[in-house]
This record gives sequence, structure tokens and C-alpha cells, in this order.
Amino acid sequence: MLKFMRPGRGAIKPAHLEAHEGWTRDLAQGDYLVEPWHCNLANGTFLLGPRTLALLGARQNPCGIIDLLRVHDGDDRSIILNILEQATGTPSSFCFSTRVRSRSGQASPLCCVGNSTLASEVGDGMLEGIFAFPDTGNC
Repeated sequence: MLKFMRPGRGAIKPAHLEAHEGWTRDLAQGDYLVEPWHCNLANGTFLLGPRTLALLGARQNPCGIIDLLRVHDGDDRSIILNILEQATGTPSSFCFSTRVRSRSGQASPLCCVGNSTLASEVGDGMLEGIFAFPDTGNC
């Protein structure tokens, strides 16, 4: 996990490029597998990398917010929804760290670092960033 963040935590800062770069740098310096993602705010679809898609158990790509949230614990879902809701309201940099539960109940850590750009006040724009997982050597 990020040095400053335990699972079940998140942070958001209004249009804070330095925070985004710092969080991304922390992941790059650790033993993490990193995949880019983005969300088109006009239609609410998330385009994920293949490892993220598999970890979340999503069946199709692009996918929706339900696919993104369903394997997180309830408290983590609230954190993620709160951060994403704030990020769609104002240009922001954000991160969160959670544990994803597979159907067998096994927990896997997942970090997200992202930012939002808004094209207008009507919800057009993009969320984009990276998902990162610890490199266990067998991913």
C-alpha cells in the first residue's frame, strides 16, 4: 500500500497536480503492478486494464460503477463513492486504498490514484488514473 495510506482510506485535493504526481511516484518506487484506467463522465463507463478487470470480477470492458464497487467491503464502497462524487464536481486529484474480496473470500490490496478534468458544468469530462496492486511475483 502507499506509505501514507492503509486500506480503507482515501484522499482528495482540488486540482492538486503535485499530490497526484507524489502518489504516483510512491507507487512507481514500490513493488506494484500498475494499470491505467479512465471513466467517461458523459456516459459513466470505466475502461480498465485486464488485471484490474479480473481482480474486480467484471465481465465486460468498459464497465459501470457497480462492477467497480461490488467486490469492496461496504465501508470501502462509501469511501470510493464519496471520492468519485467529489471528483466529478470539481477538478481534483484523488487516491484510495482498499481490499478487494474475491468470490472465495480472499482479500487483495488495491490502490487507485486519479484525477478529474471537467469539460463543463453538465458532467462532461474524464476521470483517469492508475490502479496498482502489489507485485507478488505470481500475477
